Amino acid sequence: MKKFIASLLAATLLVGCSSVIPKKVEFFQDKVESYPSPKESTRQLEKQLVQRMHQKAAETVQAAVAENASTNVVTPAREVERLAAAEAVVVGPPETPATIASEALAVKLETAIAKFDTKVEAFKAANNENIGKAIEGTGVFQFSYIGWVGGILAVLFVLFFVGKLLLSVAALANPGAAVGLNVVNGLGAIAAKGFSQLVKGGEEFKSWVNKEVQDADLKERILDGFRSSQMKAQDSDVQNAVMSVTK
Repeated sequence: MKKFIASLLAATLLVGCSSVIPKKVEFFQDKVESYPSPKESTRQLEKQLVQRMHQKAAETVQAAVAENASTNVVTPAREVERLAAAEAVVVGPPETPATIASEALAVKLETAIAKFDTKVEAFKAANNENIGKAIEGTGVFQFSYIGWVGGILAVLFVLFFVGKLLLSVAALANPGAAVGLNVVNGLGAIAAKGFSQLVKGGEEFKSWVNKEVQDADLKERILDGFRSSQMKAQDSDVQNAVMSVTK
């Protein structure tokens, strides 16, 4: 009982300093990564490309009008110029205008977008590996490892004393049962003591016969008589004991 209380108190005291108790050691753990986002240089490339596209669309409209192109050319050119203008408003102006040719600008932006798409796919694959796993630190109820063990010991401690109290109440309500239990325990101790004394007495009797009786036939008759008398009055367990000490 004292050991149980000491263990409970030790566990309770450790709850307050559980931060110094090391947790399970792991290496090369997966970490929660942020979702990939395009680099600022990629955003600037997109803005430069949209700005260039708007400029070229406006130049196309001006050239078509200057050369008296048919409406079949001017009308689509004006529509492209209008769409490019709207896209330029959406992405906003770049910090600096593009200084490379339009073809090179398009290839550079396409390469940057392809790299970003690769990062997104890698993130998706890594995230899918951890689907269904518990994320440490996100539980609604959180306990330290030592606190959890201490709680279990506290529950066992309470159950122990409740059980003891119930047994005490039952003994008070039925004194006869408590007295009977004590009597049974006392009789058991007496019986064990009496049996050991019986065995000891048999050994001493056998030793006396071997020492005092020289005639072998007489010695055997005496021991046979002793065994026979004991077997008539005792049960099988005591009979076996008598046989063992007189054979």
